[in-house]
Parts: sequence; structure tokens; C-alpha cells
Amino acid sequence: NETLEGLNEKLLSIQNIQKRNPEIPIYVSLTLFSDSPELVFENVPASELQPLTKTDYVLDGMTGLLDAVGTVINRMEFLLNRQIRENNANAMIVIFTDGMENASRMYTYEQVGNKIKSLEETGKWTFAFIGADMDAWSSASRLNFERSKVFSSRKSNVKDTMNMMASELEHSIKLKKEGKIWKGF
Repeated sequence: NETLEGLNEKLLSIQNIQKRNPEIPIYVSLTLFSDSPELVFENVPASELQPLTKTDYVLDGMTGLLDAVGTVINRMEFLLNRQIRENNANAMIVIFTDGMENASRMYTYEQVGNKIKSLEETGKWTFAFIGADMDAWSSASRLNFERSKVFSSRKSNVKDTMNMMASELEHSIKLKKEGKIWKGF
């Protein structure tokens, strides 16, 4: 319940950020993962986001972290490739997990880590990693994350973490307007 409430607060905060920054269109995708990735919604304008229900957010299975991240990256590349190439878009992927990798079958740490590194080097892609009740740095460092883009949280503080992420998103938009790139928490 706490995580569902936190996610819904995050969606509402993204809508409010969009209202305060109408010149920067924000589109949101959400993929949940356990044994396999599950796309909940994709490329939805911030103004059209709807609260999640208990049927949207179901917890089960193991943690297929690498499969989820690899699948999301490939999907976002497919959706945004032309826009990013033409300097009409940037992508920010935030990974929020409460478990260590233990179920992936499609991707390895090396594959996903190399992809993250090459996309971040373009200056058009940003990745953040939040681990709840786990050693976030242990997983994130294997994926080529910079320490400044890794945050450790507690499940009991999920609402505070989501609020912090909303502040970071708004900060990244401010930096984008100034022609700068978000460097981390």
C-alpha cells in the first residue's frame, strides 16, 4: 500500500511539474517487474496520467532486474530514437527496486551496463537507480552507474523517496532549460 501510494504521489507530482513547465513536454512510461517485465503504460503525456490501482500494481515472483532494465531501454530507444537524434527529446530512466537481481534470463549485467554507459555518453539519456532496503550501490555499480546517480532508501520511506525524485526531476528540467545535464542526487 505504501509503495502504491508513493507511486501515485509521484504521478501527481509529475503532472504538477508539467503544469509548471509547459514548454518541456513530459511523457511517462511505467514498467513493473518481477520474474518478467510488465508494461503498465507507455509514453503517456503527463497531463493524462491516472492513479494506479491495486490491480495495476501486483507484487509477485522474483526480481528480474536486468531483463526489466534491458527491455525498457530497448523499448525507449525504439520510441525515441528519431526524436533524440533530431535533438527534440531526452530520456530519463529511473530504476526503483527492492530486490537484488535473481531471475533474469535475457540480459546480463555486462550487456545492460554497456548499454547504459553508451547511452549516457550521448548526453541525451539519464539513468538513476534507487534501491529500497538493499545495497543499491552493489547492483548499480555493476551496471556502470555513477555513484551520484544511485540512492539508497527504505521501503518505509517510499513516499519521501518519491517526493525526492520529483524534486530531482524538476531540477533536471531546470538544468535542461539552461542547457545543462543533471549530474545526480
